[in-house]
Amino acid sequence: MKTVKALGIKAPNSAILVENIIKNSAEDGLILIVSPGAEEGLEDVAKKYGFKYEVQNSGNDVAVRMTKSQIKMEELDVTGETCPGPIILVGDRLSSMAVGDHIKVTSKSCEAIEDLAISTPEMNGKVIDQGIEGDKSYVVIEKTEKKISAAAAVNRDKVLVVQSNGIGNTERAYATFIFSKAALSMGKKVTVFLLMDGVSIAKNGNAATVKHPAFDRLDKLMAESIENGAKIYVCELSAEFRGMKQKDLVEGTKLAGAATYVTLLSDPTYAVVNF
Repeated sequence: MKTVKALGIKAPNSAILVENIIKNSAEDGLILIVSPGAEEGLEDVAKKYGFKYEVQNSGNDVAVRMTKSQIKMEELDVTGETCPGPIILVGDRLSSMAVGDHIKVTSKSCEAIEDLAISTPEMNGKVIDQGIEGDKSYVVIEKTEKKISAAAAVNRDKVLVVQSNGIGNTERAYATFIFSKAALSMGKKVTVFLLMDGVSIAKNGNAATVKHPAFDRLDKLMAESIENGAKIYVCELSAEFRGMKQKDLVEGTKLAGAATYVTLLSDPTYAVVNF
């Protein structure tokens, strides 16, 4: 294990020095002797490179020990995946990882990596590094425990997707279940409320007639959302206007009245998305 004395170097320069040392000659660990206060920021550097971090005061010096820990690092290349593919893949992988383990996600799309970095806290993760290597962007995510902020008035862990356009607007119809799939993969509870023309999606056979070139048939996306836990309500009044009864709806969808809709909208734990 390499030992380096860097007395007199202050933070944040000490962090820059340590990172350069690790990159060039201390992949297995490092003992750094610094002046008091210079250890600030070094723990983040240790985490970034998967080291266990320890600090010991000895007289006027501070000994920082970084040793190789048993942190598991997974890698995932999401190049070529279209939205919401990357977030679904990463969300599924994070859900099976142990707290403290890392995953490095790469893609030729910098937008996909930026989207993942923004949504990481919602997937019980923390970004510890982000940048560019060659022709790909990357983000390194650490799996964290689920935390509810005491300062937050409301913890929004549910998503309400409201659909009022139906199969007549293919883009909005697909967005309903693509967004639902993404939210489910992030650990959110999802409820879809179909009203007005949106109820046409739930009528037996209708969704099977809708096919986007880049995605599976609409009925299959809807069935997948239901299978993964999404609740789908169909506005009773809108269905009645169109001569639809419960028996006319696809399995997994349910008629619901205005009271259900208003109750869902009034629940502050729901984030509401309209299509």
